[in-house]
Amino acid sequence: MIKDIQLKKSHRNLDDAANAALFIAIFTGIWQIIFMLGIWPIISLPSPVMVAETFAKIIWNGSLPQSIGITLGRLLGAFAISITLGTLIGFTMIKFKGFGKTLNSFSAGLLSFPSIAWVPFSILFIGFNEFGIMFVVIMSSIFSIMISTYSSIRNIPTIYLDAARNMGAKGFSLFRHVTIPAATPSLIIGLRQAWSFAWHAIIGAEILMSIVGLGHILSVGREFLDMSQVIASMVTIFVIGLLVDRFLLYKMEDRIRRKWGLDHHR
Repeated sequence: MIKDIQLKKSHRNLDDAANAALFIAIFTGIWQIIFMLGIWPIISLPSPVMVAETFAKIIWNGSLPQSIGITLGRLLGAFAISITLGTLIGFTMIKFKGFGKTLNSFSAGLLSFPSIAWVPFSILFIGFNEFGIMFVVIMSSIFSIMISTYSSIRNIPTIYLDAARNMGAKGFSLFRHVTIPAATPSLIIGLRQAWSFAWHAIIGAEILMSIVGLGHILSVGREFLDMSQVIASMVTIFVIGLLVDRFLLYKMEDRIRRKWGLDHHR
């Protein structure tokens, strides 16, 4: 039985990889055809080969690997703070209902606040430094964590908690074995959403506030009218975001759902 499930998942992964490869091939082919038709000048739309050459150049001179490392380092630090503070505040919102309702509405408004809008505030309040960039990332992602924590626990069906209490569960045991498993699906969705907000924010902050990082490479390409570098940076940003979501957050969600017996449809 387990082997059959593993085999099905392996086939599904191969199908996904084949579909992705086919999509990339078709997209690249259409891109090349448009380039050959000369609809846009080369400065506005370079060919796939030109972008590939730019990729090779920024990898060879070390600027791309260094920028990826710096950007991810900043992001991991800021995102860890967002998760910690957002979760603690979310639990506090559950504990104090009046405070929770007020802050939930307030947070929902700030959640729709564009991440790039935090940049001018951060520059004036903190300055052009690492803490300023991390502040933008934290403010762009923490509200998603807070709302998902608050909503996930608050919306647990009361019948689950009542049944557990009738069987003697209480305190930390009730929280660990009932509350957390029941809230896990919504918590993971909130975590993935917060990651998306944080990833958007770090790139925007680096474009305006940093002289290193993926955002800076993108900004330099814009300033020197180097569309090949702009596209290469955009592709790198897209691929990293996709890989983190698909092979880290998605896998974590899948593993947690299986652990808590929530994997009914996979």
